[in-house]
Amino acid sequence: MKKVKVLAALLAALLTLSACTSTNSGSSSASTNSSTESSGDKSSAVSSEAQAEDSNFNETGYPIVNEKITITGFGNQNVTHKDWQDVYCFTKYEELSNIHIEWTTAPNQGYAEKKNVLLAGGEYPDIFYRAGLSVGDQVNYGSKGLLVPMNDLIDQYAPNLTARFEEVPDMKKCVTMPDGNIYTLPSRSLCEEGTGEYNWINTRWLENVNMEMPTTLAELEAVLVAFKEQDANGNGDPNDEIPYSDRASGKSILHATNGSFGIGSLGRNVLNSYLDLDESGKIRMFAVSDNFKAQLQWVNGLYSKGLIDPEMFTQDIPTFTSKGEQDLIGAVFHNNNPEIIGAQHMDEFKAAPPLANEDGTRVFNNLGTTFGSGAFAISSTNPYPKESMRWIDYYYGEEGAKLLWLGEEGVTYIDNGDGTYAMTEYVTNNPDGLNRPQAIGQYAIGFAGGGCPVFTTEAFERARLTDACFEAWDAVMPYYQVEGLASFSYTTEEQDRLNALSADIVTYVDEMKVQFITGKQSFDQWDSYVKNIENMGLEEYVQIQQAAYERWANS
Repeated sequence: MKKVKVLAALLAALLTLSACTSTNSGSSSASTNSSTESSGDKSSAVSSEAQAEDSNFNETGYPIVNEKITITGFGNQNVTHKDWQDVYCFTKYEELSNIHIEWTTAPNQGYAEKKNVLLAGGEYPDIFYRAGLSVGDQVNYGSKGLLVPMNDLIDQYAPNLTARFEEVPDMKKCVTMPDGNIYTLPSRSLCEEGTGEYNWINTRWLENVNMEMPTTLAELEAVLVAFKEQDANGNGDPNDEIPYSDRASGKSILHATNGSFGIGSLGRNVLNSYLDLDESGKIRMFAVSDNFKAQLQWVNGLYSKGLIDPEMFTQDIPTFTSKGEQDLIGAVFHNNNPEIIGAQHMDEFKAAPPLANEDGTRVFNNLGTTFGSGAFAISSTNPYPKESMRWIDYYYGEEGAKLLWLGEEGVTYIDNGDGTYAMTEYVTNNPDGLNRPQAIGQYAIGFAGGGCPVFTTEAFERARLTDACFEAWDAVMPYYQVEGLASFSYTTEEQDRLNALSADIVTYVDEMKVQFITGKQSFDQWDSYVKNIENMGLEEYVQIQQAAYERWANS
């Protein structure tokens, strides 16, 4: 963008100079004539370059550019995705757009670290895709000029996204920072069922140990004990079962039982910041609450009895998936579909209802929003900002979303002709044994992993989600209690302080909760743990979050 603006300004200046010179009399000196000729040569060169670029770009229609260009991209590649250089949803669109994306990707686990190193390094890709840029990233790198403010580009070159903003105003709200700029584009789904994370338990294992689906914390523990002590998977070895495992660094069992311990009233969006509302409706950091202590003590009890996978805090996704495919895992409280456990056994997993605590309270709040920011950004060094905006806007239209979400018609999905779609046998019963995300991940990346800059209709989501997801939704909705699925944004000054505070506070809590659960830290040290957090600036941390919450609630 900077290149285009500089060229345009230089061209205007040179044309002005040329016009002034042409009004002079013919008695101009030789030196003046020489200077005019020199200016004319420069003007012609600049004009030619600008005209060449403009003539290659089409503001509407396809291709986007007449002569193919290459844009560099960096993104978060889910383990279920085919190499992005070869995946159908990108190669097919390249034929239409005439834009080639040279991809560099990082896997889910380790992506955040690589992204941060890249942003701090000074050499940026042209675009960030499936970027996972937090609000903090947007404020930090946007205010520093590393990310292009896209407001004008959207107005001029993104008719699909503009229409979506008008249709769903909250979609624009979630990507607009306090300074009024839009530094990233959103992901958006019209299907709420897909935003929940459910408590998946192997029903075949339940039958093998003669147990019912648990409905309370105590019943869950009894089921996990039975899974551990009996030959729950029926392979003749009573010692190879892992009652509970996780592929989200141990977070899932906490998120899934927040409601049981009176935590998480703002839903999953802010859980990584350990925020919810206290009894007076004010923001609190629940990581210092007695509720959180009780939850950690309960999980520690499971851990000490060998009921949860000791590797779940550190294992990568392929390791987890391998365990699932070997029929070693009895329960996992993560994801909107049980397909993460592997194709062979996914149909055996059904969702338990929210688990009631000792006094019978049953709450479901393990739900995120249907939209989020941070999915796509343009770097300030990108020589093709308007081309990039036109390229991404396609996926906010119905045809682009269908391509990104469902893949290739007749291969991965069928259009039923009535506004609904169905996955083919290639996806639902893959001949190579791939589960649904893996099968469609060979053609489309939106379906497998989420987080893409795209607008997804309910019809697309209903095609990809299994019946188990909708059954789980029906089971939890009677117990749904969320004050608001908040997604906060911060001023530059607030973000600067949060960066420093979070680096200490959130990092410390992340580390200490694992120490408490695994028994490496005694709960006798709880008061010392709380005091350490207070000394790190807890009061200021909460004040900043309260201000952000009030802006969100009143906007």
